[in-house]
Amino acid sequence: MSLAASGIVTSIVPFDPTYGIAIVASVMLAVIVCSMVFFAVAPLVSDSWADQLSATSTSSATPSAEPSDD
Repeated sequence: MSLAASGIVTSIVPFDPTYGIAIVASVMLAVIVCSMVFFAVAPLVSDSWADQLSATSTSSATPSAEPSDD
């Protein structure tokens, strides 16, 4: 008699693995959506976030166009 036939496996695993995968995927989706909403709303709520987003760039100037770019 195998373990699956005896019902031991079904008593060890209390749920279907498909439900487990769906729950994990739903939680990860919720985390991603919440983080996107946070980054979208944070500049509207906090002045320091708005200042960081509108700060000028400290990178070097772009190089001039090459003569072949004309």
